[in-house]
Order: sequence, then structure tokens, then C-alpha cells
Amino acid sequence: MSQRIESMPDSNGSRQEQLFQRKFPLYSVLIPIFFLFLHQIILNSMAYLRIFLYARNSGLAGDELMKVFTRPVIFSEYLLASEAQNYASIWAMIILIPLYLLYLFRRRRRDPLILRLQRQTISTYLDSTVLIVGTLGLTQAWMSFLLLFEEADNFFGRALRDYLIQAEQVTSAEGNLWLQIVALVILVPIAEELLFRGVFQGELSLRYSRKTRVIVSSLVFAVFHFDLIQASYVFFAGLVLSLAYELTGNLLVPIYMHIIFNFIGGGILQRLLNLDEEGSSILLIILFVFIPLALAVLLIWFRRDRAKRQDGVYSFNNDLRGKK
Repeated sequence: MSQRIESMPDSNGSRQEQLFQRKFPLYSVLIPIFFLFLHQIILNSMAYLRIFLYARNSGLAGDELMKVFTRPVIFSEYLLASEAQNYASIWAMIILIPLYLLYLFRRRRRDPLILRLQRQTISTYLDSTVLIVGTLGLTQAWMSFLLLFEEADNFFGRALRDYLIQAEQVTSAEGNLWLQIVALVILVPIAEELLFRGVFQGELSLRYSRKTRVIVSSLVFAVFHFDLIQASYVFFAGLVLSLAYELTGNLLVPIYMHIIFNFIGGGILQRLLNLDEEGSSILLIILFVFIPLALAVLLIWFRRDRAKRQDGVYSFNNDLRGKK
């Protein structure tokens, strides 16, 4: 580690040495945890607020209004009818996105690696489109396998059925399409990437290797969704988004990829094109075709990254700090 830094030019070497030999500060652990809790608290609070306002505007008051929050069946009905998930996402993200941006840009003044915005060409975004569509194909293949157990009378079967109900609440065909686009396709991807790739992965970059922070941030991203079934495929997506950030050095790339993922995976594309069952099947086949293409893009990105690092580190398991 020290020999590699000393072999670098003085202008960069002293900066790298000062940046990476500092002790890992405690707030680099506490701040991401704080934001994780804050994100969930604000999101849930906005959902309850939306349900309350919807129920009150429906003419409920007093005990009848209280039953909405104390009776699970009634609560689920109002949760779906009020589109609370999407309204809550919009209201919460309007609050959280400026907070994340303010934190990241302030932290960047001291530690530039916290927020990386290296300029990328159009070809990078074309490659990233192929990569995320192929990743979506992989997640759809995984979900197709899981659906074989939908009728199973066990914990896994019940978890799968609960997930399908929750997914319907967010992307219902009867719901407001433009509300879903603003929430699911625009604001949620921006906020989640600022939080997980920006804040969380950025803070990990001060101490841990790229391999470690990609795996850890992806695991946290999956667990954060608080659903076993969703977490099982979100982990794959998280890995690809984290890798994209590390290999391109630009947070805008995973934000763009997350938008594409939600646009197609959330059923928005199908609704805009008014696809029937046959059309949806064709789309699924296209997603499957992109899986090997995505693997090819990832391989190309790894080779480019290795070429850029020939003067420093030759493996993705390490980076310029020598961490493994």
C-alpha cells in the first residue's frame, strides 16, 4: 500500500495517502444508519398521512376513522384505494432528495470519493441500458421460478402471495398512471440511489475495498425493502447498480439504470403500450435475450477498468488503497 502510493506522482500521492490512511470515522457508520431509519420513518409517516386524509375526505370521523388504522382488513382497503404507497413516495422523496444532496455535496468537499461524478459518454449510458435490461431479465427469470411455489401451503408460499398483493398496491392497473410514473420511475430511483450508492456506498469507500462495499451496499439495499421475495431479486439489481457506480465513477449512471429498471419492471411500459398477455410474453422473451448481452457489457466494463488501473491495482478485489 505505502509503496504504491510513494510510486505515484507527489501531487497525487500525498493526497491519496492523507485520504486513505485516515482512521474510518464513526460518523461514516452512524450517518448512513441514521438516513436509513429516517427514510423509512418519513415514508411510513407520509403513507399514514395520505390514508388519514383520504379517509377523512371520504366522510369518516371519530370511531369510524380510528377503525381504519386499527382493523387490518379496513386498513388494507384504504391503503389500496388511496394509492397511499405512491403518494407517500412522492411526498417523502420531495423531502429526502434535497437532504441527501445537501449531505453528499457537503461531504464531498472533504472526501471527494463520497460522491463521484466522472464525465461519461453516451456509449456508457447505452451500455448501461443493455446491462440493466439484462438484469431485469434475470430477475424475471428468478420470479418465474418462484411463482411455481405460489400455491404452496408454507411460509414461502404465504410470503410470495403477500408480495404479489403488495406489488398490486403500487402498480395497480386501476391506479393513476402518471402518479406511478412520478413516484416509481422518477423520484424513488433518484432518492434510493442517492441513499444507497451515494451515502452508504460512498461512506464505505473511505475504508473498504470495492468488492466489500459493492456486496455490503447490495445486501443492505435488499434488506431495506423489508420483504423476503422482493429482497431476493432486489439483491441482484443492487449488485449491478453498485458495480455500475464503481466501474463508471458517476452516480448518474446507476440513477439512470434504476429508472429504466422501475419503468419496465414496475409495469409502466406495459401500461403505456397497452400490452396484452401476448405482448407481455414477447417483452419477457426480449428481457431474457438481453441477459447474455448484459454479461458481455459487464465483461467489457471490467476489462476497461482493469486497463485504467494498470499503473495502480490490477484486480477488482483491491483499489488504490490496497484494501482487499
